[in-house]
Amino acid sequence: GTLMGMGNLPEAADIALDLTRLNEVVVYEPDDLTIAVQAGCRIGDLDAILAEHGQMLPFEVACPAEATVGGLYAAAISGPRRFGHGSMRDLVIGITCMSPSGELARGGGMVVKNVSGYDMMRLHYGALGSLGVIVQLNFKVLPRPTAQRTVVVLFADLENAVRAALAVRESQLTPTAITILDETAARSAGLDVAPWTVLMRAEGPAEAAAQQTKRLRESALVGSIESEVLEDAATEALWATTNASLAAAPEESAINMRIGMPATRASEIVQAVCDVSSERLLRRAISVDIGNGLLFARFDADYDHLPELQLAWDALRGIGSHASLLTAPPSVKQGIDVYGSEPEGFGLMSALKQQFDPRRTLNRGRFIGHL
Repeated sequence: GTLMGMGNLPEAADIALDLTRLNEVVVYEPDDLTIAVQAGCRIGDLDAILAEHGQMLPFEVACPAEATVGGLYAAAISGPRRFGHGSMRDLVIGITCMSPSGELARGGGMVVKNVSGYDMMRLHYGALGSLGVIVQLNFKVLPRPTAQRTVVVLFADLENAVRAALAVRESQLTPTAITILDETAARSAGLDVAPWTVLMRAEGPAEAAAQQTKRLRESALVGSIESEVLEDAATEALWATTNASLAAAPEESAINMRIGMPATRASEIVQAVCDVSSERLLRRAISVDIGNGLLFARFDADYDHLPELQLAWDALRGIGSHASLLTAPPSVKQGIDVYGSEPEGFGLMSALKQQFDPRRTLNRGRFIGHL
């Protein structure tokens, strides 16, 4: 239920399907770098199993002890490490789903280069379970890095922070994540307070991570206030905390939005978000995943000012290449599509819904365009 705040208001809710007891590891072949798990397996449990063999799946969620593999795949939430490791969809090599009539369908398999069923795996990614119930996912796993470092650079102004982050993004350096935090987000992560903070993550063998860290720090110092480097345990703890921006649990007095944008427009779009929060007198927390071109913004309001949240969404829904409300109070969701405008190819999506779920049994009305 950690991502239950996502999606439009449902048209009807007759049965809640709980898959948390469907939580077994079906097959794990460490030497082949493959694993198959049932959809109810929790992200934290899966990470612990892989860690025993020096392996990982670089999934990022706000609540790894509670979030499940199937739920994360259905929601298509990716964190900053997608920049260096790819998204969850990139690591899936097989899928098993159940139709509303109870039939099982499979795509892919347990071979890393298997391309059979690729479309089926793509189809269910981010569909909120509206086309079928995901019951199993097969992954190619990655070696766990032996060293991790984070370069933390503080800035007094947005322009210098964005300039530094873009310089690293466009360089020959290979950080696995680049994020910009505003003051509120940085404080929540336990960092020293500055108007803007740039985080850059380096992973790999110890010597390579150290060399990467040195070059990252040098590349981002222009215009900064100060900088520091966090090592292994501190790096893990920091990024686990910043993943709060990926939260999509139900909210009563806040909205959390995700805005896609070209990285080159980051300054303009971040400033627009700041301006809207000031105009509407809303408390804000901003996390900019500059590596992947995504901005996560949380606005909080007093309960008697909830209409201001609706106005903030109206002002920002068209500002980037795409925008969606990850979570919002029911009063804000009423009468709107939380995915913004219908995407190109929506007619095809409607046809797929008709084919896979003709009676609209699954998550009726919650997906894009109230499918």
